[in-house]
Amino acid sequence: MKITFGILAHVDAGKTTFSEQVLYREGVIRTLGRVDAKNSCLDHDDIERARGITIFSDMAGFAHGNDTYYLIDTPGHTDFSAEMERSLEIMDYAVLIINGTDGIQGHTESIWNLLKRYNIPVFLFINKLDVVSASYERVLSELQERFSGNVLDFQGIRFEKGMECTLTEDLIENVSERDEELLEKWFAGTITFEDLRPAIVSQVKNRRLFPCFGGCGLSGEGIESFLNAFYCFTEASYPVSAPFSARVFKVRYDRRGERMTYLKILSGFLRVRDSLSEDEKVHQIKIFQGERCTVLQEASAGDVVAVTGLRATKAGQGLGECHDMVVPTLQPALQARVLYPPEVPDRTILKIFHVLEEEEPALSVIWEEPLRQLKVNIMGKIQLEVLEQVVSERFQIPVSFEQPEIIYMETVAEPVTGYGHFEPLRHYAEVALRIEPGERGTGISFESQCHVDRLGINYQNLVRTHVFETIHKGVLTGSELTDVKIVLVDGISHIKHTEGGDFREAVYRAIRQGLMKARSLLLEPYYSFTISVPDSLTGRVLNDITKYSGQFETPVPDGSGRTAIKGLAPVASFMNYGEELMIMTGGKGSISMVFSHYDVCHNEDEVLKLYQYNPNEDINNPSCSVFCQKGTSFVVNWDRAEEYMHTLS
Repeated sequence: MKITFGILAHVDAGKTTFSEQVLYREGVIRTLGRVDAKNSCLDHDDIERARGITIFSDMAGFAHGNDTYYLIDTPGHTDFSAEMERSLEIMDYAVLIINGTDGIQGHTESIWNLLKRYNIPVFLFINKLDVVSASYERVLSELQERFSGNVLDFQGIRFEKGMECTLTEDLIENVSERDEELLEKWFAGTITFEDLRPAIVSQVKNRRLFPCFGGCGLSGEGIESFLNAFYCFTEASYPVSAPFSARVFKVRYDRRGERMTYLKILSGFLRVRDSLSEDEKVHQIKIFQGERCTVLQEASAGDVVAVTGLRATKAGQGLGECHDMVVPTLQPALQARVLYPPEVPDRTILKIFHVLEEEEPALSVIWEEPLRQLKVNIMGKIQLEVLEQVVSERFQIPVSFEQPEIIYMETVAEPVTGYGHFEPLRHYAEVALRIEPGERGTGISFESQCHVDRLGINYQNLVRTHVFETIHKGVLTGSELTDVKIVLVDGISHIKHTEGGDFREAVYRAIRQGLMKARSLLLEPYYSFTISVPDSLTGRVLNDITKYSGQFETPVPDGSGRTAIKGLAPVASFMNYGEELMIMTGGKGSISMVFSHYDVCHNEDEVLKLYQYNPNEDINNPSCSVFCQKGTSFVVNWDRAEEYMHTLS
């Protein structure tokens, strides 16, 4: 059996220390490392050790009995949450570490929601119970109230090696109530651990039960009991005899500049010299344990490996018989311009950032040719500091960044139909696309309501491809179009003159023409925040939240002189509030902010005035259509294009 499990937590909950305990007890490391001592096994990058935080997800494989386990240690800081999310794509189970003093923090809740989205079974470990202010019972109650009533206390259950444990009435009752046969045995007093174990395994795997443990990662208290239970109640099966398939979850360049594709094999075998495409062949297969690696000739279903020789792979991509692409949930809310020395050629700096984009796709590197400037998307300011260090140390080029700006998006308020026609000499394509408002956070979707007698299925598929192949810009600020459904209403091709790229031009122009007519909305990113302050400052914080256009839930005093405040606020007005809060409270306040969603901009007029975007001057995104008459092509502006459309004739 091969199982991949991840260790996840809000920053400073003790995640890396917990990982060290697991690896030490399994013989992967000889001595326990510590974050503050800068010698932990999985935080081996120089920048990670200097900062004392996990920045890159890392892994270690180990054998336990006849089984193989792959531990993935993930970043806990919100600035590196995209790296964490990519690791979720390959996990069979997750271990969520909760700080026993602070309980559920802002990023903890985001992680929980992601685990639900990816349908990953979860074990919970309440850490740092050696601290006086920590409380297992209080945090357990909070987990049951806010996350799930199926978070079950396993702390009082004694697990021993060899899959034996001391049962408790609470465990028996909670597991048995979902199984009629077990319920009868419980009432009869004949139930045994052998009866319960398959039910627990099944309920955990199907996310109907979330075992919760407690202890101290630093001293190792509670770790042994947790591991015994974890090994007892987890299972996974991957078909070795099936054709090869795998999921890529990250790309990294090593110190020598060699490109490594990290993937999990979902079925079949992967061998050195296997060809995964016409141009790509596997050169090496490696299994990592922190910095150390073992080179293999082959790997099989369930293994998590790094492969060299692949040049075009992307995180989230499926290989072999796995054809889909995983689209991440977490998206950057900020964008920053890259500043670099004038003597460094543009192509050099662009090449460097494309390498970094391979490793961190969320950077979404943007080169604006007219202005000759480079921009990257980021999660937060700490990520910018890390990027500066990475570029300096790896490529020996000093870079800096301008003050981050908000990444706005645009959508439509009501349905509108756009028309696009592309007919220069010996070319022909026309489409009518209805653009409908979609739910927040759904991105762009597509549907065809055009009959195949009107437009062939091959051209309809082309239209679909062109809808998704690029970022369509809105007309308010030139920001990305999102949260719309694009419906193919009608289309026309020419039996002789239609070429492959004609429908691309028609689709782009139809979307743009529709947006020019539409009532567009500007969307901005919002933070979900949790603030903890002394009771005496609660009123002042609530006034600040209102001042910065935020919303808050009813404040909750914790009984120890502090109050917790949760809410939502625009990133634009709230991203620097942490510094303001620290000054106001003299360091006694804390804030946790994570990206929540996009919604209608609170100060649209102000933003539009700042951008001063003129869609008619954006030559890269034309809204006009091209027609042909008597052998001569001519351009018709968007506001008159419908007079010439053949679909409307």
